[in-house]
Amino acid sequence: MTEPVSGRDVLRQARELYAHYREVVQPREQKVAIIRFSPAPTDPPDWRIRLEASRVSAEQKVKAFEHLGFQADHVILPPGIDRAGFQRVLESHNADPSTRSIIIQFPPPPHLMPVVAHLDPAKDIDALLKGRSPYAACATAEGIYRVAEPFARDMPTIAVVGSNGFVGQGVVGLLRENGHDPITLDQGDDLRHVRDADIVISVTGNPGILGPDHIRPHHRVVIDSGFVPQADGSVRGDIRPEAAGIPQNITPVPGGIGPVEMATLMERVVRQEVDPNVTPWKVTPGPFLDRAEFAAAADAARANAPAAATNGPTAAAPATPAAPTTAAPTAAPPAAPTAAPATAPATGPIGAVTVAEAARLRGGGAPPATPRAPGTPPRVPGRQPAPALPQQPQQPRQGGGHTR
Repeated sequence: MTEPVSGRDVLRQARELYAHYREVVQPREQKVAIIRFSPAPTDPPDWRIRLEASRVSAEQKVKAFEHLGFQADHVILPPGIDRAGFQRVLESHNADPSTRSIIIQFPPPPHLMPVVAHLDPAKDIDALLKGRSPYAACATAEGIYRVAEPFARDMPTIAVVGSNGFVGQGVVGLLRENGHDPITLDQGDDLRHVRDADIVISVTGNPGILGPDHIRPHHRVVIDSGFVPQADGSVRGDIRPEAAGIPQNITPVPGGIGPVEMATLMERVVRQEVDPNVTPWKVTPGPFLDRAEFAAAADAARANAPAAATNGPTAAAPATPAAPTTAAPTAAPPAAPTAAPATAPATGPIGAVTVAEAARLRGGGAPPATPRAPGTPPRVPGRQPAPALPQQPQQPRQGGGHTR
């Protein structure tokens, strides 16, 4: 059974950790400005969807900062605002000493993007200015890295889908700063290479871009940063629903990385304005098997396969009882192979271990992972690329990746 990595639990932890700072912050009447753009009725549907996700995110930020005692100045710019109008709004917040931080919700209209560079770097709490910001990456990217880190202490292979986007670049940068060598995938790349990873991070904002052809039971954690509102009021992530139950752990959508981003912003503003030694929020990883443990389980599954795998069952013979509650999956006869269900692929890097078997093994006291020696490359020596499939997956959007 796939275990959820709850971002709501992280946000609840942050709210409890930082609630006592309200007594210090509120009397100061300090502000955090959150500037977002509203769509015009004539805008394309795709743009309207992106701005709807921006609206949801902005409203979550208002709640997070107000919980700490800050005044959240939620500025909604009208459709068609020009550069001069946007720059006036931005410069007024730059000049206001009571405004301690400024967040510009992405994406801004393309013609307004150059104005973002006028943001006061000292107030850039979300790293929009990149190298000019006090922070190495945006809050979403930092949150993603901190969710992945407890699953990655033995330097496993990590794939980042959407690595060229704003969030993706931040994630890749943080991974590399901490000694990882991620597989980077974006538009034009074969996304099936994620099967060669131990951890999958997807930040494309492209609904359903990864499915059962990509996600495998050996994946320790899949971090889905997609957040795309739908016409029926639901939200879709980068991982298709039929693949969400395959990996060992996964961040849900909604309720995964969005709340983690809020927790990260709360921690940043408290550290910046109140307490440089603020306690950071943490993620406790769920149980997982490393690649060696999966290989051992696959060997055991093959060794325990009944003789029927080669001779075929006979109608008159009684069914062979399985071992109590832990039977290995039965291989199909060579003459008539049976395809694995789409939601539980049994082939690929883990051999014969199915989703159900992986869940049983994770709960069965498997030995801890053995850390690699320092300097050892994260990729497994001799691992071959995943076999080609007849259909190519949908590719990430160009420059995509700013998601909730």
